Amino acid sequence: MKNITRNEIRALIREILEKNNDTNHIGDDDALISSGRLDSLDIAELMIYLQDEYGINTANSDPDFYNKLDSIKSITQYINQHN
Repeated sequence: MKNITRNEIRALIREILEKNNDTNHIGDDDALISSGRLDSLDIAELMIYLQDEYGINTANSDPDFYNKLDSIKSITQYINQHN
């Protein structure tokens, strides 16, 4: 599998946020889920993308799973460690 860059994840997150009229700056360490910037439908879209593009199992029983995907930096690290 290929590694993903922060720019690729940033573009995806920006696209999702723009659908919600959120055009505010997003930094690599900014909270996405815990801050409420991504709602449940946005998270589902992100999970489908990760599963389809990178084979990441999003039906994870790890209770800390979503905390591991709460920023551009953490999403990038998670994908690169698990593919």
